[in-house]
This record gives sequence, C-alpha cells and structure tokens, in this order.
Amino acid sequence: MKYSFLKQWTLEMMNYQSVVESVWLFPELLVLQNKDKKTLCIVLSKRDTFMFLQNNFSPLQEGKKIWQQLTNCHLTGISLAENDRLAYLELQQRDIYQQNKKYFLIAELMPPQPNAILTDSELHILDALHKYSYADNPQRQILPGLVYTAPKTSFQPILEEVKSPYPDGSATCNDYFINLYYNKLKKEEEVENGQKICSALKKELQKLQKKKETLLQDLKNAEKADFWLACAECLKINLHNIKTGMQSFTAINYLDPALKTIEIPLQTDKSPQENLYLYLKKYHKAKNGLQIITKNLAQTETDIENVKELLVKVEKGELPDIGKLTSKSTGRKIVHNAILADKLLKLKVNDEFQIIIGRRAKENDYLTTQLARPYDYWFHCRIYHGSHIVLKCLKKTEPSPQLIELCCNLAAWFSKAKFSANVPVDYTQIRYVRKPRKSPPGLVTYTNFKSVYATPMSLKEVREKLS
Repeated sequence: MKYSFLKQWTLEMMNYQSVVESVWLFPELLVLQNKDKKTLCIVLSKRDTFMFLQNNFSPLQEGKKIWQQLTNCHLTGISLAENDRLAYLELQQRDIYQQNKKYFLIAELMPPQPNAILTDSELHILDALHKYSYADNPQRQILPGLVYTAPKTSFQPILEEVKSPYPDGSATCNDYFINLYYNKLKKEEEVENGQKICSALKKELQKLQKKKETLLQDLKNAEKADFWLACAECLKINLHNIKTGMQSFTAINYLDPALKTIEIPLQTDKSPQENLYLYLKKYHKAKNGLQIITKNLAQTETDIENVKELLVKVEKGELPDIGKLTSKSTGRKIVHNAILADKLLKLKVNDEFQIIIGRRAKENDYLTTQLARPYDYWFHCRIYHGSHIVLKCLKKTEPSPQLIELCCNLAAWFSKAKFSANVPVDYTQIRYVRKPRKSPPGLVTYTNFKSVYATPMSLKEVREKLS
C-alpha cells in the first residue's frame, strides 16, 4: 500500500478513540472489536497491507481470540511513522491498583512479511504474531522481553497529495480500504478456494472411479446367485438320492429352460440337508448383496457425473460459493458442499445483495448453517413447511424495506402456502438462527425476528421487479 494512502487514513482516524472489547486473529487479519460496535481491522496479507474501521464487521474465515490483556483498554491514538509503514496504536488501561498501564500495538505494514507486535510503554516486546530469533535474523530479533526496534529498510516514503474521490469512487480513505478488502482480497481468497475445490474434486473423482471398479467386480461375484439357487433347488428335489460323503452330485437343472445337467459340489463332512442349507445361505447372501451392490453402483455413477459436471464448471471459473474453508475442511466435505451449493437457486440483486433459496432439507441446512454469514438475512414461512431463503449482504449494507418485502414474498411462494393470499413469514439475521444439537437437517430455532403477512411471488416475478 502507498505510504501516502496510509498517512491519509491515520489522519482520518486522528480523533478516533474507543474501548477494546476483544482482539481476534484471523488468517492475514488482526481485528480489534470495540465496545462502540466498530471494528478496527489490520490487514496483514502477503499481497497488501492496510487498516480500516468498519461497523458490524463479519470476517471471511474462522479466527481465535488473543491478547486478553488488551480487554477494556482505551484506544487513545493511531499514528504512522514518518519514515516507514509502521502504524502505532496507543492503548491505556487502569489496573486493579488504579495505576495506568500503557501498551503499544505496532503494525508493520510491509508485505510480503507483515507483522504485529505488542509492547509495553517502554517498548519491551510482550508478544508478536511472528517471532524471530537470532537464527532467523541476526540483525533483528522479535522475542518477548527484548526492546522493540524498527526494521531497517531501504524504503523512502513518497508523500503524494491524496484527493477524494479515491480510485474506486470512495469519498474517504477508510471506505476505499474497506472496498479494497472485500473486493480485491476476497477475490484472491476465492481463487485460492477455487484451487482447493478443484483439487478436492479431482481426488474425489479418482476415489469414485476406483469405487466403481470394485463394485463392478463385486457385481460379478454376486451374479452367482442364480447358480447357488439352482444348486439348492436340485438338492432339494434329489435329497433322497444324496448320501453323506459324496463329493458331488449331477442332476437336471429344472430352472434352466434347456434342462441341462448341473454338477453340484458337495462337502463330504456335511449331511445332504446341511449342504442344502449351505447353498440356500449362499444364495440369499448373494441375492441381498446384489441388490445393495446394484444400488451403490447406481449412486456411485450418479456421484461421478455430478463431480464431473462440477469440475468442468470450476475449471471454467464458475466457482460455487461453499462458505468458509478451514484447515478442518476435508476433501469429502468440500465436494459435498460444492455439490449442494451448485444446486441452490440464486438471484443476484446487485453488487451488494444476492438472494439464495434452498429447496430441500439438506440444502436448507447447508445454506443456513454454513453458507450464510452472521449479518445476512434469513426468511422462512411460519407454520407451513417451506424453503429457507437467505439474503446475502455482500458489502454489509442494510437492505431496503422493498427488498425485504420481495424476500418475504419469495419465502411465501416457496412454501406449502404458495396459493394462499396472505402468508405469515418470519425474518431475522443469521446470527439469531440456531440449529438445535442432533436435530434433523433443515430444523432451526430463531429469535429477534419480525413477522409480516406476505403475498406469494414467484422467482420470475421477483426477477422482473428487480430489473
């Protein structure tokens, strides 16, 4: 990020003060959630580094809480070094002895190796996101207990006059940084996710093809069911002619239209009745196995076609929105979510909003519990069974009453009451929707909701209204 832009942002934040509620670490992002409901975000990406302040911030990925000592600290100032891309956040706190404690949060906004260091008032390092020992860097160590020293770089700040509007049309530098984060960095995240999805789909396709080969071999083995049945029937008819100790018995196969003879192997240590029961057991096992194998084979072939179709779309750049990818996201889960996401009905309103509709229980469950984010809006017909509908707020913008009404009308249409005049519909934000533990797919509870009586409106009608 240009030094002049960072400088302009610190000038805009000159008078901003707040009380820190918690500090969170996300991939390439450090977040200070403040008690004034505003969030200070420090972007520490390898590609770009900057800061922004936003209301109702919703992270793109899962994070963890860090630096508990900053809880209830007063953020009293934000400044930028005069010679480099070093941002200093000054924080003060009164301890239990009524003595003031002072901290500095130093953000090194220097890609490709940005860092954030927490120090005391004397710049003694308390902690850092990335620590460096002498072995890592003989010139500069970042370890708890050491005095913080700024990195030595060849950087020469260029002070350019920054004027509004900014390159994207924003009126302030803070708005420009917000848009940069959600547009540029989110796209980069989508590209990375696309690579993960593509790799997972290819691996899953290989597994499914191997599974199909195994099932085809099992099918060949299970097709011996007719032979076992013929043996059992012949033994049953000729039971009086068979004696214990015989190695085989030849008889006419009455199940064969040509009435050919069949040679039946026998176990010499078993009686004729025991041999009969043995063949009946083999027949029933093969018959049941044949049904299961045939069913599994059909499902596997369907899965292969679904994965192939989805893989073609992903390779074309038609990336399905599968929600958050974490280190715990297995290949199987990625494939499962990608297939579900591909089947969802979607209607893009504009660059700020998107309507997504789940039509089945599993789609509803995935849409509400995994794909949607806390500040998205959720709609569902009250009393009657129906689809979950999510209004995704892509830029955390509040939707208009007209858009809310259209979503309610859609929820009424995608319900059992679609042919009624006035349909009760509830809506709330996703953060107030919960899935009870061990509940079936699609079942949720919700609070802080509003209720309206909606007029059912089809997706085509809504699309025409929006155009």
